[in-house]
Amino acid sequence: MPPKSKKKDDAAANNAPKKAPDSGDAAATPPPADAQKQPKDDWEAAVFYFRDAEQTGWTSDKCQSAADKFTAAAKGKRAEGYFNAGVAMERCARYNDAEKLYRKALDVTPNHGPSLANLGEIYYRAGKLQDAQSYFDQAIKNDAGKLEVSAARNNLAWIQYQQLRQTTVPATRQQIETEALGNLQRALAIDNDSVVAYTIMALVYMEGADKNRNRLDLADLLLTEGKKRNDKYAPLWNAMGLLQMRRNNVAKALEDFRQAATLDPRLTEARMNVGQIVLSSRNYDEAENQFREVLKLKKNDYAALVGLGVALRGQATVLRSAGQADKFQQKIDDAESSYRAAIDADKNRADAYYNLGLLYKDYRTNDPDQSKNIAQYKKAKGFFQDYLTRADKADPKREDANGHVQDCDKYVDILGKTAQDQGGGTAPSAGKH
Repeated sequence: MPPKSKKKDDAAANNAPKKAPDSGDAAATPPPADAQKQPKDDWEAAVFYFRDAEQTGWTSDKCQSAADKFTAAAKGKRAEGYFNAGVAMERCARYNDAEKLYRKALDVTPNHGPSLANLGEIYYRAGKLQDAQSYFDQAIKNDAGKLEVSAARNNLAWIQYQQLRQTTVPATRQQIETEALGNLQRALAIDNDSVVAYTIMALVYMEGADKNRNRLDLADLLLTEGKKRNDKYAPLWNAMGLLQMRRNNVAKALEDFRQAATLDPRLTEARMNVGQIVLSSRNYDEAENQFREVLKLKKNDYAALVGLGVALRGQATVLRSAGQADKFQQKIDDAESSYRAAIDADKNRADAYYNLGLLYKDYRTNDPDQSKNIAQYKKAKGFFQDYLTRADKADPKREDANGHVQDCDKYVDILGKTAQDQGGGTAPSAGKH
């Protein structure tokens, strides 16, 4: 889900829901500097407490205290009290507690749009996309025309953008795109300064640019408009980098991705994009650093684990050229561990198997004992075959993988005949890889 934009006058933190300024919500615009008056009632005291925590920093105790103040002020009658208590819990990543409070708000007001929208975000974060989409739909249906629903429309459009990327069926793509653009247009009708909406809309237009290059110009215009609203919004810079990649301007894309990662070091997509570009330019050390930073935030990220393995394998190549055999071997072992961790994360994806095949074929066949090399070539062949059973039919590496399988058979045959000619007997079976 795209992080929320943080305006200069907006106390909402990244990954926190954007609230309507007229909802009585503590997360709305902070009070002016001269608003140091005494609160007129318990509700206003809770609002002041929340806003102070936004300015001074949240702690576990502050989250609990803010939630308690709102629930006490609500006296079980105001959905907004439970809702704001849930927002406070989210500030400390206490999502289970936040969910319970949002559900209490819905017990009071069954169609409370902000609570429905925030439940959608919690379920999206947990990877329950169908449930998230359902909550966003309900929020839009039951609270149309407010800023909470503008955020819900953005979030729903983000899910639809992800769905758009995962299908190649033209009719399905057209339907998803129409729905996503409709949600974003309605979100902008409510909040014309929504940099989030401009960014997602640009990404949607980029998806169809392979058949219509004019869509890149539309994406460029949308990102320019978004930048006018907030030039510190990291996902916008990441989207600008993607636009430059589509225009084959890799240097400018790298610059934009770096800016995105600087603005938000936790934006893993930007770090992945930096890592992939520097990896292709053989800057293996920086690539390793970027992928490791991603893995700190997303421990089992498949693409980061594979990318890390490739970076380590590249470092091993450099070490081998320099004659540093011990360090070379350690890097190869580390690379294999990273590929195997990717397989543990998702056994059905193909890339890790392909890279393990390369590693065994090109890096583990240098033993003086040719029987051991034969065994490694057989393992390499097995990995390439594992890749071929999983890879998409359109994957451009399929042809290379078939070539590698043939090479492995050829080398096994050559080394086996050599061993027999030298009286070495029959080569051992490789067993399972």
